[in-house]
Amino acid sequence: MSLQTGDRPSGRFTWKIENFSKLKTKKLYSDVFRVGEYKWRVLIFPKGNNADYLSLYLDVADSETLPYGWSRDAHFNLALINQIDNEQTMQKDIQQHKFSDREHDWGFTKFIPLGELNDVYKGYLVNDTIVVEADVTVHNSQDSKTATGYVGLESLEPEQGSREEESHHPSQDNNSESVADVTGITASFLQDSREATPEANASTIPGAGDHASSCQVSGCSNVCPVYEPPAGKVEFLSYRVSPEASLVLKRIHDHHNATFIKFSMTSPILQTSLLESFASFIDSMTATKVNEVNNEALRLAILSIEDFEQVGLDLSWLKQRLDEAKRVNKLSESLVSVKSYESAVTVARAKVRELEEGLAKAKAEMEVMSRALCNSLGLNDTLLKDVV
Repeated sequence: MSLQTGDRPSGRFTWKIENFSKLKTKKLYSDVFRVGEYKWRVLIFPKGNNADYLSLYLDVADSETLPYGWSRDAHFNLALINQIDNEQTMQKDIQQHKFSDREHDWGFTKFIPLGELNDVYKGYLVNDTIVVEADVTVHNSQDSKTATGYVGLESLEPEQGSREEESHHPSQDNNSESVADVTGITASFLQDSREATPEANASTIPGAGDHASSCQVSGCSNVCPVYEPPAGKVEFLSYRVSPEASLVLKRIHDHHNATFIKFSMTSPILQTSLLESFASFIDSMTATKVNEVNNEALRLAILSIEDFEQVGLDLSWLKQRLDEAKRVNKLSESLVSVKSYESAVTVARAKVRELEEGLAKAKAEMEVMSRALCNSLGLNDTLLKDVV
């Protein structure tokens, strides 16, 4: 979308680049977006344009098809969104630049150091995704070379010597012969690839507007705070946790290194809290004997595992162990039942022996008594039979 302010169309383009660390291409173009009738796109060098910085440029998308001698004046702002703290968003601004067939791209070779970009605590790379924004206003102005002192690579004369990538603010050194941090990219270099790769195909153009941020242009005197990890924490992988939790988590990682690959908490504070809770959970389970865990405790443990899995922890190994513990408990219950029946059988057998002994004794007494009685008197006879 673009907004029209008099004869100066303006618009904002947002580009979300997923799987950023897995990008193999040297440079990457965004989808084409329009501001008024003008076509633009953003160009990014994920590993830097011959520098240890993220390199970011605005490019005229249809420069190869425009008529000879074309030019286009624009004011633009490029931003790398901080996804944890919006106020720490990195943005750099070009007040005006004349795009032409000679300088069809313009931007920042040293936009942000790659080390800072890849630092999980800075907030620019979250879930392996970065978000880039371009605010563009098209208008007529004097050539940006005169107005700002910035120089495109194609504008340099060969005798100027080495192309030193230093960052210069216009007010600092307008007469410097060094190549400024804000540079164009040579047309010959751009000929290799003009298409955006499939890795970055999600783009939108929300309405233009001011973007709140701290000034982080190289050379700026403003102090821009960044996230500081809490004191007393140590590093585990790229996260910060307590020393005690680190010992537990390292043991887990040594035995099951896939556990943390898909861990997807975005906030460093929440990362620390959750990993320490997970370490405490594992520590308590480590100290518990299988025969001390009943079915209810196992059920609660499984519920906790499901919660941890919601944030990307791979706990298949732990679920397998709990399943084994369940079977061991079942076996233990079966053994108890067997012992109970064996005990009952032992008691029953003793009772049977007692009854058998009683039976034998009763039979012997019966034999003795039967021999001593008169054979003429039976149980059904009258008492005085043959006597009276």
